[in-house]
Amino acid sequence: MKNPLRVDEMINPHVSVDCVVLGFDGEHLKVLLVKQTGHEESGYYNNMKLPGSLIYNDEDLDEAAQRVLYELTGLNELHLIQFRAFGSKNRTNNPKDIKWLDMLKIKASYGTLGNQNLDKAYPAEPLLTNAYSAVFGKPSIIYPGYQLAYLPNPNLRWEKVEAWEAGFETNLLRNRLHFEGVYYKKNTKDLLAEVPGISGTIPGIGNLGEIQNKGVEMAVTWRDQIGDWGYSVSANLTTIKNEVKSLVQEGYSIIAGDKQQSYTMAGYPIGYFYGYKVAGVYQSQADIDASPKNTLATVTPGDLKFADVNGDGEITPEDRTMIGNPTPKVTYGFSLGVDYKNWSLGIDMMGQGGNKIFRTWDNYNFAQFNYLEQRLDRWHGEGTSNTQPLLNTKHSINNLNSDYYIENGKFFRIRNVQLAYTFDKSLISKIRLQALKVYVNIQNLKTWKHNTGYTPELGGTATAFGVDNGSYPVPAVYTFGINLTF
Repeated sequence: MKNPLRVDEMINPHVSVDCVVLGFDGEHLKVLLVKQTGHEESGYYNNMKLPGSLIYNDEDLDEAAQRVLYELTGLNELHLIQFRAFGSKNRTNNPKDIKWLDMLKIKASYGTLGNQNLDKAYPAEPLLTNAYSAVFGKPSIIYPGYQLAYLPNPNLRWEKVEAWEAGFETNLLRNRLHFEGVYYKKNTKDLLAEVPGISGTIPGIGNLGEIQNKGVEMAVTWRDQIGDWGYSVSANLTTIKNEVKSLVQEGYSIIAGDKQQSYTMAGYPIGYFYGYKVAGVYQSQADIDASPKNTLATVTPGDLKFADVNGDGEITPEDRTMIGNPTPKVTYGFSLGVDYKNWSLGIDMMGQGGNKIFRTWDNYNFAQFNYLEQRLDRWHGEGTSNTQPLLNTKHSINNLNSDYYIENGKFFRIRNVQLAYTFDKSLISKIRLQALKVYVNIQNLKTWKHNTGYTPELGGTATAFGVDNGSYPVPAVYTFGINLTF
């Protein structure tokens, strides 16, 4: 319910309205009082008072009386008669009469949690998988062959998550405004992850090290009531900083992904994208001659020009570096709710930012002619383009992992919209129903994104995620429903 304390809109902090509601129980005449409790300088108070509060500059006394009564008691549309006005300048000398802080909570927590969830039924006991086949006997019969899905590890331990957080929570302005903020820090030790096999060998599972996530979480909500209209507005925000603190040994790294684009190494975010930085497109043979020598391949005008990161005058595998972080730096959400009599409308929105996407769907042989629209601006002669290489799939230099394939992963989405109508109980009771509600719901109504693929939300594994392999778009779902309670 709406709270009347809105100081910036008050006519006068000394002018209020009080409602006297009389009732008769068959024997006695009774007056409705509301209970007020709290703390002040003189100590704890526990009072019973008439339902009353201050008025706004956009309402008269009659409107204020109806509003205040509804906010404090839930009673609406009662017949009220004005019988006295009070306007003494000294009426609100008591601080509890202009109370603004309803609740303040300081909180902190610490805990340790074990985890063995690795999308494997029994991580320490691998299952068999169909791998090869063999021919035996006369007549010849093909027999399927099996091998371990991954190498067993007798030293495998549970993953441990140590986390702590500290923050506060508060309600303001008679509980209309709610705000909370938390700083968190979470260390995942003995990280469980699959180690890719080398040159087609069987992968393994092990406890690979420690990962740290830290950041802040904030949420704010405002609820109010204006006559028959009620509304609420909420927002939340979470920041994330991810870092691999250690792996099984110094210098150890995990290379994952179909294109071996995802690296995990101490001192870096988990699953960061690894490759070459692009410094433009070779425009001519003179441009090639004047640039650091490319030892990776024979380059021609129109090929991507890689940056000499280590400054040794040559383009070598040592020039590869971090070219993107798939973990978002911030995630956020908004929600809006509006109620009017029997109608209700809810809108839920969310988004994220600060992360990168590695595009691979246009870097496969089967998709060599499925070009992006931006390839219309490809290099086709000196001075034509310094961002898009030539259209020639035989130039393997352009298919190497580089930030040419890195895209912005931020997006904003209207995730859910629902409009509902609840029928009056007096009406549906005639057909022996306790409740009847009809609604229309839309999921994933609209997404604003910056990547070229169908969707910015991409899954993956613990060490290889944020990679767009040609993922299908998130569908919009339209639903009409009826809820019946007999």
